[in-house]
Amino acid sequence: MQSSLRLDTGKHARKIDATRRIYILSFVSYIAGAVMVLFGFMSWDANALLLPTILFGGGSLFFANILYFQLTKQLDSACQIEAVLVAIFVLALIYHGGHNNTALYWAFPFPAILFGLLGVRKALLSNAILMVLLIVLLLQPDALLADYKEAEVSRFLVSMLIVIVVCWINDHFRERSHEAMSALQKSKDMEANTDPLTLLVNRRYIEANFAQQLHNYPQHYFPLGVVMCDIDHFKLFNDQYGHDVGDEVLKTVADIFRSHLRPQDIACRNGGEEFLLLLPQTDLEQSKSVAEKIRAIMANQPFMFGSIEAPITASFGVTVCQEQSHFQAAIKAADQQLYRAKAAGRNQVH
Repeated sequence: MQSSLRLDTGKHARKIDATRRIYILSFVSYIAGAVMVLFGFMSWDANALLLPTILFGGGSLFFANILYFQLTKQLDSACQIEAVLVAIFVLALIYHGGHNNTALYWAFPFPAILFGLLGVRKALLSNAILMVLLIVLLLQPDALLADYKEAEVSRFLVSMLIVIVVCWINDHFRERSHEAMSALQKSKDMEANTDPLTLLVNRRYIEANFAQQLHNYPQHYFPLGVVMCDIDHFKLFNDQYGHDVGDEVLKTVADIFRSHLRPQDIACRNGGEEFLLLLPQTDLEQSKSVAEKIRAIMANQPFMFGSIEAPITASFGVTVCQEQSHFQAAIKAADQQLYRAKAAGRNQVH
């Protein structure tokens, strides 16, 4: 159960992060692309086509990349392509100088865009590479079409470095904050879905989380073995030895489930001395075999606590669920089989 809760929480966090990246990708592609095309028209000059070419080309490639994402839904690839396009556009614009040598001013938003598209680690590396390329480019003024003043270049490079560092600090601690919040949410989910005595999942988990998993990933679960288990004469055991000893019996039974079920199987404390076992991709005969194995282990393993040594037996009702819509009906059917096992003398599988 713990692993499935972590999986659900992790998927939710990744979904939120993917949505954030999609918004950034869309903004850069649509808005920045449209601005580039607009400025391309405004800077059109038949005698100087390089700047319009840079602007039209950059905008067109951004539009092409968002179309690629819409067609393929490959978010990681689209973000990486966008980051490369951003870097090439910045370098080309600064090489040219832009309108009236204003290109340096337009470069400042792009470090933040790279962090939004790539995440902290990849963006830090990408910005570092871009920064090195800018330094190499700007420290060779004879190789540029632009005519930047020396003081302007030095101030730009220092300012750009500050922007990158501030973006890194912001995204680094945002990521750490999200991880802390995610861990807290996992802890709350675990607490809400776990029986505090046996540390097995509780009925809330079955009714909410597991039912949703059946709906989302039926291929991972069906046929689903459904086993109801009830400890025989547990009330008499409690009356004879006390509730503290009864609690130890429940813990012992839970340990047996953990030790002898598969990792993908789920053991749930359904209430009192009753347990629900869910066995993914298990047919009826296999489910009965598992229940019989657990029954035999419990019957042949006397409960020992201090000076107390007493046998523990349990009755089992087994059925199989074939689809999500029949899940609750399958639980009721297993419960009916459990009552038949009790009526037939207990310590049996029906």
